[in-house]
Amino acid sequence: MAGPWSAGFRSLLHEHDYRIDEIDGTVPAALRGTLFRNGSGRNQLAGRWFAHWFDGDGMIQAIRFDAQGIHYRNRYVDTPNWRDENQAGRIMHRGFGKMRPGGVLVNAFRMAANVSNTSVVLSDGKLLSLWEGGPPFELDPATLATRGLQDFGGTVKAFSAHPRIDPDSGELFNFGLDYGRRTTLTPYRLHRGSLTKLPPVTLPYPVMNHDFVLTEHHLVFCLGPILVHPIRFLLGLSSFDGALHWDGGKPTLILLVPRDGRDAPRFIETEAFFQFHFANGYEADGTIVLDLARYPDYATVGQALRDYWHSDWPAAGMATLTRLRIDPASDTVESRAYAAGSANEFPKVDPRRIGKRYRYAYIACNPADRATGLQQQVARVDLESGAVACHDFGPHGYVGEPFFIPTGAGEDDGVVVAMVFDAATEGSAVVGLDARDLAAKPLFTARLRHPVPYGLHGCFSPD
Repeated sequence: MAGPWSAGFRSLLHEHDYRIDEIDGTVPAALRGTLFRNGSGRNQLAGRWFAHWFDGDGMIQAIRFDAQGIHYRNRYVDTPNWRDENQAGRIMHRGFGKMRPGGVLVNAFRMAANVSNTSVVLSDGKLLSLWEGGPPFELDPATLATRGLQDFGGTVKAFSAHPRIDPDSGELFNFGLDYGRRTTLTPYRLHRGSLTKLPPVTLPYPVMNHDFVLTEHHLVFCLGPILVHPIRFLLGLSSFDGALHWDGGKPTLILLVPRDGRDAPRFIETEAFFQFHFANGYEADGTIVLDLARYPDYATVGQALRDYWHSDWPAAGMATLTRLRIDPASDTVESRAYAAGSANEFPKVDPRRIGKRYRYAYIACNPADRATGLQQQVARVDLESGAVACHDFGPHGYVGEPFFIPTGAGEDDGVVVAMVFDAATEGSAVVGLDARDLAAKPLFTARLRHPVPYGLHGCFSPD
């Protein structure tokens, strides 16, 4: 049954380019640069919703903060899927959840189309739109025009939507999962325009994995037992989503991959859990510390993503911000949950702290007693004391990923920027919160001329 948040999934088919003229409050003088965001801009076709939220076509937004205020631009990634289905006015390709009409024969041995809808990263002046089932698309950072597929000379097949950039060296690390007779995880290093493949890791069974953590010496993965049946997908018997199966009898595998590519990777087994997203991680006193939005399994979130626009988005079974402390010497894992309400997702930290010890994480959430609904709060979690400060956008506001943008030297000296959908007006706004006083009135609320569908991830580029 659809809730008040459901209208926030409706497609935005028009591309815009304008200066926002309705702003309450003031954009801080220290906030200068462009926030790029990606997500499913089109979730419907020919009057029908796509089968899964991850099927939507990628739409990039550029929100530029300058001395004159805020400029907004959005543009679809010009993928073959976007062009073909626009021209035909109907589904032409397989996706994460959608199938081509016509049954098994027209789906067999056809891979899911690259809709480039998950994230975006700026590396060495190149803006890359990301989707983990294939290579990125390169975009013009100024106009958002699509320049073409970037497979780095045929090197990259799959390229995750969650690269991590070392704030000191500028190196970008990422990975790709490739399925076949064996499932392999291939780490990549991108630096000064040069892509290097680290030794691929053969996994004991095919899993789906979305994110990882970069530390001083490692790439760290938590591979939950959400298994893929590649044969079902390849033969056209199911979508990729339909080929997923949670096997709670298997452990979650913590994979440690040396970032220099020299030593052998290590697996550490722990109890089964699932995660989409990490906040960050670091190494301390011989241990590895990870903070993540931890699900007990894939059942609740998997179903909510299939039902997305008409889901109740139940809190029971959703994620909790959790700290893991891994001791490679003893192969032990300790766990601590934080009391940050319910439905914790999209954890973010100061990007200058990637791979380093840090204190604060920012996360979308709901009050602990909220049983259903998309997130209406942004919380700042003090990972040392456990203290939580919240900004509530209720009763009508629904918030996406909170993005911390530094404006000073301190770890919490910055602005938390998020896109908020107002279910009462069916409009969207770019909202900036003081990271040090999150519960206070927003620093600014910039109302767009149109609603924007709920998005996923992004990156910030200072001027």
